[in-house]
Amino acid sequence: MAQFDAAFSLLEEAVELDKGSQNGPAAILKYRASSSAFQTILHSSSTLTAASRDLITQNISKNQARIAALSNPSSSPAPSAPPLSLADAVLVDEFDSLECDADVPTAEVQIVQSVEAIPVAANLLAPTPPPRAAPLPPSGEAKDLAELEERHQQRAAQRELSSAAASKLNDALVADEKLTGEVAEAKEVSSSLGAQAKAVADEYIGAASSYLESLKLMERSKVSSETEIASVRSRVAEILDRVEQLNGGNIARSPSRRSSAAASAPPPTDPDKLTPSEIKTLTASSKIGSKIFMPFLHADVSNPMAFTTLGSTEWEDPDGLLALSDSQKKHFHKFARPAEIARHQRKQLCIYHTISPYTIKQSLVTDCSFIASLCIAAAYERRYRRRLVTGILYPQNKAGGPIYNECGKYVVKLWLNGVARRVQIDDRLPVDRNYNLLCSHTSNSSYLELWVSLLEKAFLKLTGAMSYSFPGSNSGVDLYSLTGWVPERLFFKADDTAADHTTTPERVWERLHSANSFGDCLTTASVGKEISDEEADGVGLVTQHAYGILDVRELRGGKRFLFMKNPWASTGWKGRFSSGSDAWTPEVGRELGYDYAKARRSSDDGLFWITFEDFRHYFGSVHLSWQPSLFKFKYTTHSFWLKSDGPVNDKYSVENNPQYLLVPSAESLRKRSTFYVLITRHTNLAEQQGGEVNDFIACFLYRTREGAGKIIYPNEDILYTGVYTSNQHILLTFDADPKNPAVAIVLRQYKKFRDLTYSISIYSTENFGVGPTENVPAGNKLSVQGAWGGAGSGGASGRSRLFHQNPQYRIEVAEDTDLRVVLSANPKLSVSLSVCRGDKRLDYIAKDAEAFSSGDYRPAVATGGGRLKKGVYVCVVSTWSAGETGAYALEFRGGGIGRRAVKVALTKTEEEMYKHNYVIAGRWSAENGAGCANYGRYDENPIYRFAAGGKGEVVVRLGLKGSHGDPISLNASAFALEPGGDLARGASSVGRSCGLLASSNDGVYGAGAGGVTCRFGVGSGGGLVGIVVSTFEPLRGAEYELKVFSTVKLEFK
Repeated sequence: MAQFDAAFSLLEEAVELDKGSQNGPAAILKYRASSSAFQTILHSSSTLTAASRDLITQNISKNQARIAALSNPSSSPAPSAPPLSLADAVLVDEFDSLECDADVPTAEVQIVQSVEAIPVAANLLAPTPPPRAAPLPPSGEAKDLAELEERHQQRAAQRELSSAAASKLNDALVADEKLTGEVAEAKEVSSSLGAQAKAVADEYIGAASSYLESLKLMERSKVSSETEIASVRSRVAEILDRVEQLNGGNIARSPSRRSSAAASAPPPTDPDKLTPSEIKTLTASSKIGSKIFMPFLHADVSNPMAFTTLGSTEWEDPDGLLALSDSQKKHFHKFARPAEIARHQRKQLCIYHTISPYTIKQSLVTDCSFIASLCIAAAYERRYRRRLVTGILYPQNKAGGPIYNECGKYVVKLWLNGVARRVQIDDRLPVDRNYNLLCSHTSNSSYLELWVSLLEKAFLKLTGAMSYSFPGSNSGVDLYSLTGWVPERLFFKADDTAADHTTTPERVWERLHSANSFGDCLTTASVGKEISDEEADGVGLVTQHAYGILDVRELRGGKRFLFMKNPWASTGWKGRFSSGSDAWTPEVGRELGYDYAKARRSSDDGLFWITFEDFRHYFGSVHLSWQPSLFKFKYTTHSFWLKSDGPVNDKYSVENNPQYLLVPSAESLRKRSTFYVLITRHTNLAEQQGGEVNDFIACFLYRTREGAGKIIYPNEDILYTGVYTSNQHILLTFDADPKNPAVAIVLRQYKKFRDLTYSISIYSTENFGVGPTENVPAGNKLSVQGAWGGAGSGGASGRSRLFHQNPQYRIEVAEDTDLRVVLSANPKLSVSLSVCRGDKRLDYIAKDAEAFSSGDYRPAVATGGGRLKKGVYVCVVSTWSAGETGAYALEFRGGGIGRRAVKVALTKTEEEMYKHNYVIAGRWSAENGAGCANYGRYDENPIYRFAAGGKGEVVVRLGLKGSHGDPISLNASAFALEPGGDLARGASSVGRSCGLLASSNDGVYGAGAGGVTCRFGVGSGGGLVGIVVSTFEPLRGAEYELKVFSTVKLEFK
């Protein structure tokens, strides 16, 4: 019956939402949840009657039909809805994952209860609700189901009353808090305050009345459990207690021990609207192990009831307690609540008394990078009075400050995988037998401050490991998790040089000093890997350890100092200008405001000054986190990078990699504004727990132009070469350049191991346009498959006499159009393509005839493109060496393809096109190697005479055999011979008046390795035709091959 109860409850809520004009997405969620619950009943119950199964099946069918109607504008009167909010989509994903589990109904009820707090998409027309099923006869199980429907109607009424009561109670709590604050300031109760107290009491009475009405309905309908009824009774009793206090003049007392926790938080803000693809990405990255960390929404923490419990129960995190580290286990006594800890330590209890980096103390948890980050954030808040730390801990008061919650329930806003996440924790903390905290805390001697311990607990929970055993991180990652600021890492050397991807120390100092001066950056540093344990220990440093940079100073004499903190609150610097150093002078101490004499008498608190020279020697890198509000313009998107997208390695082509086109505005180009590009690779549980990371990615910048499409060649037109790294964050900066008004941002992987999710954010002080570079639409592409092999692999133009044998394609262009051609092949083959003007097969590439080409031969991929005018063209695809074999794919891309203005067809070779083929081998000697007509012996060159058997077309190809040192220029010309079979007097390769029919290359001698070709027609008159083969200069000892192709039979004389 409990499963029926849950399923019908979800269905009723769906129908109610469906009636509203703005509740489409929420209704879809409810319908889907209802269907899942009904399906679970069908799968898990073997005792259902036929009538019950029919009723359940009908409800499932109607649910699916209504979901389809709400989701598809074409089948519903509703127009296209705006994108679902992130929270809506994540809930949909959670419902999908719960389908057909035995415990689905209960789990779904718990999840769906949060739907009311989610903003739903607006401007949807009211859909038509599905018709109600005909009532079943009131007998057997069908009667039970009918009774259940009636009970659900009663429950809906009860929920409406409870909601109204909660709203009234919230108003009363807010008014009560304001009243108690005024009483505290006034020190005494005036008549006006007494009147206010009566008004507040009246508001409480109104809330209590609503709760009592709800309680009567709960008891009468029996739709609620005894626990629920007892909780409401307890709530009414608490309210009436407060009313009695107010009426008795005891105004100063806090409302109730739960009311402070329910004080109003900052007003909720609408979540950003995301595309379905982004929603899917962030949904996937919300799951860290078995835990789901939903994106943070203000609506989740602004609800006054979000941090309360009914009755006197203290809240316990359903995810359980954090596991202890080995160090903690040696001292562990129990997990205790703050009130108990404060009582044993004899301290006052509060969330925070003073936000200061100086009181933070790392304990038995190896999270120095996080604590160092917390120190820096606390220093920032203390110095600039901005709620960087206290603003992320909830519940909060009206001023946005965190407040103690006796229920023990807190929410912390932390950043992970591209967005802020909601981390929910309780306040149970590990202590030893003396009730000393075994986690990080503050060293305040009078107050038990909770902020450090709670933030640390939330951070460790966010790792997914649910443990105080932290494998370690770096402070750049942890600062991002704590603040969401833009992370950057600078590597530098001790000397004044800068190797690849390092920054000169002088530039590091400039950035540190300016960041510290203007308050727009947080900084930490780590001891360099090249420093040995012995060397570090000698000066009081710890290798592979993070330190906070609290201050940066340059003195009047040019001396440079950094004020730093070890998060252990001990083990400070022992070198020059340490507390025990003799390097101190009164002038330096006075300028730094540092009492070094007093410091010598004090215990080591981990705080120290260090010169920049020593800092350069011992610290190899600096982590900076930049305040996002520095940048007026920002772009962010979240996406998948599938392993199946393109080859595993992108060394030959980056076309399938994620790419973004960035176009700075005219003002940005004029000012040469700086762009910050942040890539955040989404992490998983294994990485969070310190597992090996095999995902090495880099970000490259390429020179491009608008409309050029995707970058294909990985190593050409590079503006910035990225470094492959397994860090979660990659930041690169560049300045807008009028010489490069468009930039392509391309992500690359060293080797793809798995599907990735990532976020990319771009920041600038000036406007810009940006978006993903889309693939060419399928309708604008024409793909051709082919292969080199046998006689169809002629090698490269200019080095192979068989070039003419390569695959060639005829391209007919009906209108001027842009065309790109992409050739893909086995990486073992170096390939190239050329597109030339003309309608005949090519023997070689004449540069003046080439429209565009792919350039040099390269492995696996070749591409070229350009603007083609109306006409006919030939595309040749070739390998470097003749005779190589392998398949290839050729893709023609452009709008002309989609408009059918471009036609492509494979052309046949002469051997395939002509019926009659003749091969003649010859050799030039001293007698017949007469050269061109310039030498006066042209008619002494070899002449091959034939008579045609009819009207037709003849193609002649002349090529050299063997290898020759210097290029040899060739020509083949056809003549109509004199009646006696001789050449006309004065015949030459360019003499049209001497019976010339055709000449290769229009009479110009060519030195192409592929030979030369001429084409001509023959008639049916029976006259003789002579083919003269010659070299430009007289030649002896060179062998040649003459191939003749004809549509008619030729008779050689």
